Amino acid sequence: MLSDLVQGLAALVEQIVTTFGAPGIALIALFENLFPPTPSEALYPLAGKLAYDGLITPLVVVAAGTFGSLVGALAYYTLGYRLGEQRSREIITRYGRIRLLRLTITIVSIEDYERGLGLFQRYGGRIVFLARLLPLVHGVVSIPAGVIRMNLLAFIFCTVLGSGVWITVFTLFGYWLGANWRQVLAWLEVYQNGVYVLLGLLLVYYVIRRFRRAKESVGVEP
Repeated sequence: MLSDLVQGLAALVEQIVTTFGAPGIALIALFENLFPPTPSEALYPLAGKLAYDGLITPLVVVAAGTFGSLVGALAYYTLGYRLGEQRSREIITRYGRIRLLRLTITIVSIEDYERGLGLFQRYGGRIVFLARLLPLVHGVVSIPAGVIRMNLLAFIFCTVLGSGVWITVFTLFGYWLGANWRQVLAWLEVYQNGVYVLLGLLLVYYVIRRFRRAKESVGVEP
């Protein structure tokens, strides 16, 4: 599925890179960070292949992609910063629960929120770095970083480091494989599917645990 989508966009990306060069790659990276479902990071192997063809250099691909990712991350960091801890608490209090039949299920509780903030305050840099290596969450992780007012320089460093590692790996694979760059897509799809399955299992476990707690709380009511 991922490879089919990427191949459908390959001509468009090649046109963007050919026409705009580094700014085009930065724009794609920015868009992908603001809209995480966009599979543009899967297209870095294509950018590497274009570097193999001599249209651009691998260093420029990495630099432009990292810059675009950082700009997108800073946009979400600013959003989290403006929200702040108190307003985030208010949002969770208001929208953190759903009503299902006769049960009220807490999706995100204030306790979960406080625990998450504690982890971020303690391991914020590591979390940001690791999240940059994961699909979907790599962009939105910047929001809680902003909420806790994570040191901006540390945030920028961890974002650049994580994004740089991710982009460099797949750009170089595309560069080394040349005309066979699509092979990277198969490896990337396996990696992403594994992450999705793990996240899905964690979500199912979390929802089931919440459902059981809600059911037990109904049962103990007088």
